[in-house]
Amino acid sequence: MITLRLKLCLLFVLGLTAGLTHAEVTIFVAKKVITMDPARPIAGAIAVEAGRISAVGSLEEVRRHLLEKGGHGKGHHLDTTFENSVLLPGLVENHLHPIMAALLLPMEFITPFDWRFPGREVKGVQGQPAYRASLVAAESAHPDGQWFFTWGYHHYFHGDMSRTYLDSVSKNRPIIVWHRSFHELYVNSAALAAMGVTVEDVVDHPHVDFERGHFFETGLSAAFTGLGAKLLAPERLRQGLELTRKIVHQGGITTIGDMAAGGFNLELTWPLLLETLDDPSVPFRTLMIGDGRAFGEPPGSAEGLARLKQLRESSGDQLRWVKQIKLFADGAFYSQLMQMNPPGYLDGHHGEWMMEPAALLAAARRYWHAGYQIHVHTNGDRGADVVLDVLETLLDEAPRDDHRFTLHHVGYSTPAQAERMAKLGAHVSANPYYLYTLGDKYSEVGLGPDRAAKIFLGATMLRAGVPLSLHSDFTMAPAEPLTLAWVAANRVTAFGTLLSPEERLTLDQALAAVTIDAARAIRMEDDIGSITIGKKADFTVLAQDPYAIPVMDLNRIPITATVFEGRVHPIDMLP
Repeated sequence: MITLRLKLCLLFVLGLTAGLTHAEVTIFVAKKVITMDPARPIAGAIAVEAGRISAVGSLEEVRRHLLEKGGHGKGHHLDTTFENSVLLPGLVENHLHPIMAALLLPMEFITPFDWRFPGREVKGVQGQPAYRASLVAAESAHPDGQWFFTWGYHHYFHGDMSRTYLDSVSKNRPIIVWHRSFHELYVNSAALAAMGVTVEDVVDHPHVDFERGHFFETGLSAAFTGLGAKLLAPERLRQGLELTRKIVHQGGITTIGDMAAGGFNLELTWPLLLETLDDPSVPFRTLMIGDGRAFGEPPGSAEGLARLKQLRESSGDQLRWVKQIKLFADGAFYSQLMQMNPPGYLDGHHGEWMMEPAALLAAARRYWHAGYQIHVHTNGDRGADVVLDVLETLLDEAPRDDHRFTLHHVGYSTPAQAERMAKLGAHVSANPYYLYTLGDKYSEVGLGPDRAAKIFLGATMLRAGVPLSLHSDFTMAPAEPLTLAWVAANRVTAFGTLLSPEERLTLDQALAAVTIDAARAIRMEDDIGSITIGKKADFTVLAQDPYAIPVMDLNRIPITATVFEGRVHPIDMLP
């Protein structure tokens, strides 16, 4: 008997990826089609023509529809490749950073929890002795004469880090330890010297501790001045982008939002993005949503707006700039630098601002009046208050219908804030993975059990009427929307603790949050997110029906292929 994998391989090799050609209609039949369209939730067949859906229903209904329409004068090809599979709308990841991922993926991963990549598995380590032993072993095995970069360190899981300790590992080799949050790093003295950073350069910087070799939040820009040439070396970046492409495809994703595009030297990175992501062989599209701080000073200036307009007018369909912008409020959730309302942090430390509230308002005002949809990174409840104050001010100054102002991450918030979000028409794109990795640890450190149990108030937001989607912010979470949906639907941590079960999403809600609702947050719901006539023929192919298994097994469903604009892309065959 021919296997599904062999069928997919034959389709890929022979080029029969849209049923014979795009000139004719292809009917895909499946064991089940989950459409995420309330008008027709379940189907058995989909007709595709020129990369779009032309009919949905049972096989008989689809054939009858084609006969009634005359098939637009064309024949049709029946594709039974997925007759034993389940089709979902192509999964949507509306907050992912291809360049950030490409910077990190070539590094040595030493992380608190396991990671899986194509051809690479990383076992998590916890505790300072285990972390330091892994660091020393990896550094010792690293080729002589090369800088050593490692990602995944977390102070609450791995203990203290400092320049003094890293100097004890090597006095000669530059060592850079990148925090799990991405928002901070530690370096040794050799790295400081190689970066050309002196104490005089950063003496007044609020987010640099030179003695400890610690750069955090806005201090990353000071570090990046000396690291950029290494990190953005074209061959290194190309390697990282190609791996990112494979990872996105393995997650079953057919659309990503590059949230904060242009934040890493656009002139250097844009040609590589075009080379690796703007190609017919790439099985997903990328929406470029600009980093509002990366296009001149002040953010939202006339010059910056002109540059963004130029990028929109010159971009294609598969790698496309859109009239949306990303701004930043408070610090990283993984670093516990989000801004918290009283009682604040239990150990007395304080959060940080990536953009001071007045600067955030000023930038948001410029983009708002220029007609942009605004997305804002925020993590703590004080940060959420500031962001909602900004939205309220903008609505008072210049009311706008369907603004889709979207708060991103939203690690800790309150029910009252959810009600305010709904009243102001805000959307939320949340990272539920915070709960999985940090719920237990933050119960012990910083937040305490009551607040840690309320990380990601998904059900509360939906009950309040807030449009909710989920994202990975890869590599802050795996680029696996089904894993994000699994966390949201179960609320079980990495240690098996069930936290606030009343905040669990239903399976319907969780799947909507990575399909149609994720599309809505980036204004793509008319083109993607559900299997509906007229939309792009984007599907994710599952080996099991998520409604026929326990919801605790949702993250274990194998994804065998994607269909992107009618073309089949087997997961195993992506180069």
